[in-house]
Amino acid sequence: MLHPLITRLTSQILDGTPLTEEQGRLLAELESDHTTELLFAANSVTKAMRHRPFTCSITNAKSGTCSQDCRFCAQSGHYTTGSPNHPLLPLDDLIENGLAMHKAGASCYSLVTSGLMLSSDEITRICACIETLRSRTTLELSASLGLLNTDYARRLVQAGLTRYHHNLETARSHFPSICTTHSYDEDIATIRLAKEHGLKICSGGILGLGESWAQRIELAATLAELDVDTVPLNFLSPIPGTPLEASPLLPAHDALKSVALFRLMLPQVSITIAGGRERVLGDYQSWLPLAGANGMMIGNYLTTKGRNLEADLRMLEQGKWI
Repeated sequence: MLHPLITRLTSQILDGTPLTEEQGRLLAELESDHTTELLFAANSVTKAMRHRPFTCSITNAKSGTCSQDCRFCAQSGHYTTGSPNHPLLPLDDLIENGLAMHKAGASCYSLVTSGLMLSSDEITRICACIETLRSRTTLELSASLGLLNTDYARRLVQAGLTRYHHNLETARSHFPSICTTHSYDEDIATIRLAKEHGLKICSGGILGLGESWAQRIELAATLAELDVDTVPLNFLSPIPGTPLEASPLLPAHDALKSVALFRLMLPQVSITIAGGRERVLGDYQSWLPLAGANGMMIGNYLTTKGRNLEADLRMLEQGKWI
């Protein structure tokens, strides 16, 4: 029998009343003995909301020398990490990467750039790539280009972009411990601006940055308030040379519990699992659908390699994400 709190709050979700932040904290505070029950509850919500499985992929379109000091990031110019360092890729490379991921089976393709904000010329190249891929594939086209202004948002939408990715990374209360070079409000403003221009919003964060369980719930509550469409969840994979290089890996048990809590706090959004899943979860990756996830990033990440593409696709084909 499920814990009475889990039973009551799951019924509340299925009746159409979202959890409050306080209710989310109560679930997060349950003893670890109840984690499996949380997973089953999250899975029941995923099924009730009829979330469909999906895959996404990214390309590291511009890498390194970022002016921001995010303490987890291999691309920050404040740290020496040996990560890839290159300007915005040529247009032909951006297009070819998208065509390759379309052929591999991705349903969404995202152009990701380092830095706080692109130049106008860089936006022009991104728009040209979007226009070409829109005409040659059925991919949903996304971009993660840092902060936006009204002109950039308008140009991207006109080119055919349908989704904008901009992670909050962590809870507002924990953000000053992770980044000091821009404010949380700037990130919120970019999400709202993209939404005002009709773009779907993909925004989530990284778990394992030293945040508390209450701060994980705080992040989920903020994303619910912003009415985002997709929440990508990453797990910290500590990078040598960054201030968080000695951080312990999030235990697999806590990672799965976190996914379940995000599903319960955000019943109607798609939840996709991205960076760090291979290292943190290992063989427990197939448990992610049970925990409430319905999406998976395939291929490589920004500065680290992803799981073998064929292995991921085989897991999908075997029905473990359906």
